[in-house]
Amino acid sequence: MNRKQRRLAERKRKKGDPTQLVADKVQLFGQLPTECSACQKPFDKKNRSMVFSWSVVQKKQTVRLFCPECIQKTQEVIHEITK
Repeated sequence: MNRKQRRLAERKRKKGDPTQLVADKVQLFGQLPTECSACQKPFDKKNRSMVFSWSVVQKKQTVRLFCPECIQKTQEVIHEITK
């Protein structure tokens, strides 16, 4: 096996199986919280505007949900710190 083939095999191994990756994401969607992880504001999965405006943060197997107000506050604090 030459270097080009080894690199291609390594890239494929790191990417993983696409169908498995989608299945993992769908499984994590079932763990989506029903309220904001910061302020406990309720979240309605059936409300289209909420679905598109709220932010989901996923790290490893932990799923967190944040409302637009909490995201805005966080961005303002980060902006103040960087000044």
